[in-house]
Amino acid sequence: MEKEQNTLIENNIKLLLGPHDRPKRFLQWSILALQHVFAMFGSTLLVPLIINQTARVEVMNIAMALFCSGVGTLIYIAITAAKVPMYLGSSFAYMGAMGVYFPLYGNAVFIAVMMVGVIYITFGVLVYFIGNKFLERILPAVIVGPLIIIIIIIAPSAINNAGFNPTAWKQPYSHWNKIGIAIFTFLVTAIIALKCKGFAKVVPVIIGVVAGYLLCVILHFVIGTEYQILDTSKITDPSQWQWYPLFKKIWDLKASNIGPAILSISPLAIIAIAEHIGDHISMVQMTGKNFVKDPGMHRTLVADGVSIIFDGLVGGPANTTYGENASVVGMTRIASVWVTGLVALFAIGLSFIAPVNQLVQMLPAPVMGGISMIMFGLIATNGIRVLINNKIDYTNMKNVFVTAIMLVLGLGGAFFNFNLGTGNLQFTGVALASFAGIFLNLLLPDHQNNGFQWWEKLKLFIKTQKEQKKSKKREKNKKK
Repeated sequence: MEKEQNTLIENNIKLLLGPHDRPKRFLQWSILALQHVFAMFGSTLLVPLIINQTARVEVMNIAMALFCSGVGTLIYIAITAAKVPMYLGSSFAYMGAMGVYFPLYGNAVFIAVMMVGVIYITFGVLVYFIGNKFLERILPAVIVGPLIIIIIIIAPSAINNAGFNPTAWKQPYSHWNKIGIAIFTFLVTAIIALKCKGFAKVVPVIIGVVAGYLLCVILHFVIGTEYQILDTSKITDPSQWQWYPLFKKIWDLKASNIGPAILSISPLAIIAIAEHIGDHISMVQMTGKNFVKDPGMHRTLVADGVSIIFDGLVGGPANTTYGENASVVGMTRIASVWVTGLVALFAIGLSFIAPVNQLVQMLPAPVMGGISMIMFGLIATNGIRVLINNKIDYTNMKNVFVTAIMLVLGLGGAFFNFNLGTGNLQFTGVALASFAGIFLNLLLPDHQNNGFQWWEKLKLFIKTQKEQKKSKKREKNKKK
């Protein structure tokens, strides 16, 4: 940044640009925004690709993810009064569930996405009236960690795309070629993340995808175009070009599918809310600005919730705060909301450029498989990290029981079916794990031989009431 720019110092953190500071030159402003575009691009585009690969139909196009990301960020900026330099992108928490349940419930999954937004807003209202302690009580690390790990249940889609399940392979070229492409993509991404420095280290996913893509282009012509490693019709046939986001008619659905879709997807909001809180606390630490106090966690949750409702309304993926972009803020010490706002406008603009969308849609399945193995694995390890960082004590049998029941229900494929008239209500493993974990964590004692928490609280309440009655009687007797 230029020397004449003010350096902001708050809580020993030096910022080159604060939240309300705008870069003086548009070129400089654009370059700063492009850094964020590269940081969010890989993950944001990966979500619709994985959803479509899992569902085996086009649930949404790339343009829709970019469009929702940009509009969602602008909504967030507006509701938080442009005080937080946070960027919203497509959430990994819901992509597996949306891909799995779209063939079953159709557009009802987008109603479920809207319900996720309602849950966010509800939590925001509760935080406003009760305080942040409410979140700590309902969503402690012992709940959030296992819930994140459970997302790994969608890993079979990555295995199928990578070619490690020959029975699921239906392409004309050998599944060994597919395995080779997936491993190559995986290794390039891993090596870039581990060995590179500077900007390349921020975008290993993009570099890995591009490398895998280039390998597929070479193999496409070496092995023979008749094997269709690349579906070149997507770029050579302009009639297939998608010049704008694929907006869904969300009202075109069966009413009986709404309940099951909501129960299957909305419990994942717990994971995303925990991620939201973590990202904002991380942003506080990187900038020295107390965003938890001003604009407040209640307002950031509501802003995120309204953004997610918009996503569901137009048929897009649910948004979440992006740690990748928060990392860019920490790395550059540029905390300007003007920059994140321009990133949002760039994302919206890119969503209406067809060649970009078509090139991404040509991305071969094995490239997606190699990247998905990393992304799904990272999600699961993040759950383990939550447990480690919060020093969950597994000598306390309460934590063992809570974690055990959540993992078994979530990963074991448990579900309950209820027939409601002409419809069918289904509680999936994630929903069951969420409810069981929260219930047991509130019910079981913190230490052995303490009795049930609710029973102890009830006894304490009864004891207090008795003491108050005795106190009132004494006061009456003294007056007499």
